Amino acid sequence: MSGQKTGVYLCRCGGNISDAVDVEAIAEKVSGMDGVAIANVQDYLCSSAGQGKIKSDIEAGMIDRVVIGSCSPKLHLETFRAMAKMAGINPMLLEITNIREQCSWVHEDQQEATRKAKGLITGAVFRMNSLESLEPIIKDLEDRVLVVGGGISGITAALEMANEHEVILVESKPYIGGHMIGLSKTFPTFDCSQCTLTPKMVEVFNHPNITLYTQTEVASVDGNVGDFKVTLRRMPRYVDVDACTSCGRCAQECPKDAIALPFAQAIPQAYIIDMEKCVECGLCEKVCDVGAVKLDDRDEDIEVNVGAITIATGFTPIDPSIIEEYNYAQHPDIITAIEFEEMLSAMSRTGMRLQKSDGTMPQKVAFVLCVGSRDFNRANKYCSKVCCLYSQKQAQLVLKMNKDADVSVFYIDMRAAGRRMEEFYHHAQEVGVNFIRGRVAEVNPLDGGGLQLRYEDTLLGEIGSDEFDMVVLCPSLNPSAGTHELADQLGVPVGSDGFIEEKHVKIDPVNTLNQGVFAAGCALGPKDIHDSVTEAMSAALKVSGFLGKGMISISPEKPVIKDACDGCGICVKECPYGALSMENKEPVLEALSCNACGICAAVCPQEAVEIANYTRKQLKAQAEGILDAGMGVIVYIDPAAYAAADIAGVNRSPYSPLIRFVQVPSIHVLDADIVNHAYEHGAGGVMLIEGTTDEALTSRSKDLYSKLKKATKEHKRPIRYSHIETAQYEKLMNLLNVFAEQVAAKAAKKAGKKGA
Repeated sequence: MSGQKTGVYLCRCGGNISDAVDVEAIAEKVSGMDGVAIANVQDYLCSSAGQGKIKSDIEAGMIDRVVIGSCSPKLHLETFRAMAKMAGINPMLLEITNIREQCSWVHEDQQEATRKAKGLITGAVFRMNSLESLEPIIKDLEDRVLVVGGGISGITAALEMANEHEVILVESKPYIGGHMIGLSKTFPTFDCSQCTLTPKMVEVFNHPNITLYTQTEVASVDGNVGDFKVTLRRMPRYVDVDACTSCGRCAQECPKDAIALPFAQAIPQAYIIDMEKCVECGLCEKVCDVGAVKLDDRDEDIEVNVGAITIATGFTPIDPSIIEEYNYAQHPDIITAIEFEEMLSAMSRTGMRLQKSDGTMPQKVAFVLCVGSRDFNRANKYCSKVCCLYSQKQAQLVLKMNKDADVSVFYIDMRAAGRRMEEFYHHAQEVGVNFIRGRVAEVNPLDGGGLQLRYEDTLLGEIGSDEFDMVVLCPSLNPSAGTHELADQLGVPVGSDGFIEEKHVKIDPVNTLNQGVFAAGCALGPKDIHDSVTEAMSAALKVSGFLGKGMISISPEKPVIKDACDGCGICVKECPYGALSMENKEPVLEALSCNACGICAAVCPQEAVEIANYTRKQLKAQAEGILDAGMGVIVYIDPAAYAAADIAGVNRSPYSPLIRFVQVPSIHVLDADIVNHAYEHGAGGVMLIEGTTDEALTSRSKDLYSKLKKATKEHKRPIRYSHIETAQYEKLMNLLNVFAEQVAAKAAKKAGKKGA
């Protein structure tokens, strides 16, 4: 510790922190600690003035290490470390302690919040005393991008990047265009979606820097940031896309209508065989002059290496059948808004004509909004954002096709935010669309073929009933099928709504928590075409900036093998990633394959392996400092679960101030020595919270918990393990509160016995 000069800087955060935490009292306490040269409080540390104060203190030689007490390190750690590097110290000697999301925002009692924050800062100072200067690992980036999803977001992102980078665009359907190509008109201008999108689709297909794979999904992802090794699985089309000339002779000869173009403007402009209809007569193959028909086509795995990935997987509508009282699928004239669009779009099977099941034009049409949206019991809590506006568009389209039609829109609240949207709403009223505020209770088929709607008119305060000959249900929008699986493969969290979680909803809306993975469009949540295109352009810019550097710095916090190693090889055997190998009877690390899980350190019988800056000494010192402020619960938490705790803070979800988080690269870095030390210094209980979905780690977690439980039982204090993914912040809060209550009760009982 001798000679070290640590600066402790606390942020008031404009009252976000200082309203609940007495930062001045903390500064006064830590200023007298061994090795602390400066303890300073700023209103906004992230501002130029706040950063400037730290920078000037470093440059003046007053400090050579920095502890910051502010918001989550997930927001500004890299910004502050870049500043530290510019000022002349190793960036790994700067740490951020989270006293906002995980303290001031979740604890109302100022005394308890301050006590907790004191402990967190003290723990950070104790840990900082033994942190090492580390140099980042530099890695070349693969200058190739994978875009998953061929809708308007994926198409836009691919085209924006293709002039600078090689792009691989993957779409699970036989054609690109997504939901937009299935629209008739777009709001608020009523321009043709095909006219807007088809030229872009053709440009994608013809662009020399874009490789397009349709009927293809991501099967697996290996490797790491900057060099992802992706296996794509392409399903058989039974027609060679490159060879097919779309002459149509195959379809003319097919006796079962099993071969066809998906629709006239489809890209790729190639036929496809529906094997459920095909009788394999071979006529299509015989009449194809260019040999494009491939009846023996099979699944194909394609291996690609990419430096970055953009998720643009879009949405899928909810199945309205879950709202039983609407009787969807019980009557052919109860349709969804998607089915309405399909009748009028380029994909139409009705000649682009709106019609009932009997072929006639509907005379009286009802649009029912929020089907599965804003529903806290059976479906989705969130608003799907676009339903109010597309229902207005569809209602006006009915009147354009049949000026004598009677059209009503049933809504809960009309939301028309955005440029030109309020005017669009007023225009719908002017042309004769009826708007009825209130939920539809039932849609009942009538014996005569009509449909009865029972509803509550909340403006008039009346219960109403009316008959219609067509009812259009506007369904809630869910993430596309497979979004969660893809997110798991990429190590990207999803929210409680199932959509991809942004790195930061306000200031980093298209980055994810995986440095090389970006997202855009409805993969991030429901939105319209305008916002989807905007996000796709933003994601493309972020990817180009990321790949344009040519190289990436990877954290140097990797295993270090010390002289105490006796070459037993247990670490090599136990490493789940094959990052360790034996050379000349010594373990050697391949740093780029290592994810710093810490298993090698925990299993080493000689304690000869340590994770740099997460050593036993440092983790023990941190817990010791945290508990200096009094008894608490030490929660060892991995980065994915840590994000859940941050989300709880953003949502102001309260939990016990006894909880003290210690972030670790993985709970598998822990051993009995570390946990016992926490108990010996006042931990009332210990929790292991794991958020990773990496099976290489989670498959070992119960064994780790059992070992630690057995090895720490002498302290007779509770220890718990739980798996909490990022989206499950509410579950995390419940677990923390229940466990903290148990710890407090046990501590009170023990204190009572001593008093007696």
